[in-house]
Amino acid sequence: MSEPVGVMKCWECIEKHARDTEHHLEDVIRVSTSPEERLKYEEWIDRVREIRRFAHKMAKDIITEKEEEKSGNPKKPIRIERGEQIWTEIFHESYECHPATFRVIKPNPEHILTVCCPQAPDPRTGLCPVSMIAQKLEHLHPEGQGSCPVCEAS
Repeated sequence: MSEPVGVMKCWECIEKHARDTEHHLEDVIRVSTSPEERLKYEEWIDRVREIRRFAHKMAKDIITEKEEEKSGNPKKPIRIERGEQIWTEIFHESYECHPATFRVIKPNPEHILTVCCPQAPDPRTGLCPVSMIAQKLEHLHPEGQGSCPVCEAS
């Protein structure tokens, strides 16, 4: 079964789930009584380890915006477009993103986040080969009002 186009893969999540699966398979081997069954599970563990190593390699050089926020350096908008009832923080120009990768997320009723991939999607999977980036955040309320820390601080 193929994955839907546009599904983001979080390599850190894949690595974590592969590690958990590896530990579960090791538990199964400990309680297995049949040598054939143990061999089958050991082969599965080898495959899962390969997936975990690949996911780790993909994730280790990617700095996500979430990590930037944790480090105390949140991404600052390059510009802000102000309207009477709506205002928008632009983090990346739309030309910095591949046109087929724009996705809209509505984290709450007051905000719309547009994310995109700076590179073309992988032709086999249709997924972003690097981390998705925040292109813009639309605030569906007057500036200085709203539920997010940015809105309260304005």
